[in-house]
Amino acid sequence: MASQHTFKRFMKESGFKVLALARLSQCEYSIMLYLLNCAVSGLDQFITTESELASLIGYDDGTLRATLGELAGKNIIRLHYGDTATNVDSASLRVAIQYDVSKWILAYDVEATSQDAIVFPFRRTGATANLKVMDGQKKDPRAKKGETTDNPTWRRVLESYLQNRSMDDDEIEQAENAAKILVEVHPVDQVLLMLRHFHQRIPTLSLLASSWQHYQEIFEAETQKVDMLGARQKHQELDQKLRSQGEALLLSSESQLSEEERTVLNILIKHRHPRRQLFWAYQLRSRYPNLSGFFADNASLMLSVTSGGTVVKRHD
Repeated sequence: MASQHTFKRFMKESGFKVLALARLSQCEYSIMLYLLNCAVSGLDQFITTESELASLIGYDDGTLRATLGELAGKNIIRLHYGDTATNVDSASLRVAIQYDVSKWILAYDVEATSQDAIVFPFRRTGATANLKVMDGQKKDPRAKKGETTDNPTWRRVLESYLQNRSMDDDEIEQAENAAKILVEVHPVDQVLLMLRHFHQRIPTLSLLASSWQHYQEIFEAETQKVDMLGARQKHQELDQKLRSQGEALLLSSESQLSEEERTVLNILIKHRHPRRQLFWAYQLRSRYPNLSGFFADNASLMLSVTSGGTVVKRHD
């Protein structure tokens, strides 16, 4: 049976992306896709014959035999034949994927890794037309400016990501590499904001780096949602608070209010938008000396408005 931990690690190390860049032949990809399908179904390895496997993927026995040898030579699969002393054509074989991508031998000058498979966004280096693509794990020397040896910027990203996560040493090392890439490409405050917003919805930092635009679009859609019902309820509560303050002052036997001051309070109590009306009363507060305490207590509730009544500044 397939080891779930092994297969999940293969995915976290961007095994599928490395496979996509491996420049394999059509027959090689057919075999790999068949093996991956078996792995998803719970079979880490299986025993078959060349003839049977060839018929399953649609190739002749000779092509399949050569292709299996090529994949085994690249260390992409693990291959073992049974007793071939009697008849090699009918000999059984055991085949499985080599899930450790670092052991694959690929057709590159430098061995590909999961980081090489990430599709990086563009970095602006000055003028709008002057764009540069980040090159895998290569570090931009300019990114070192402003960083200290004791607490580099990428470490803030790593620490934020590791909060409430249980990870082994290899996973932490991969996260560290991805954190360095993220701060080279994006402002660190923006990266930290994305991590705080999505938290456990981001399984790996490598995925955040390679799918930044996707997460950015989700972030914008979620943060732009407005709870209109909740906002309206809050406004109503604050309006009622102002009305209650005015009623309490009118009913107070200790208040020595002039007739004009009482009229002002009655207008606020009965007005449809008392917090807007408070703005106009506040402009003439020097005429209402006995309402100075009332104005001071409720100034934070006031809504500044234009001459047409449109709110121009919110204090709540």
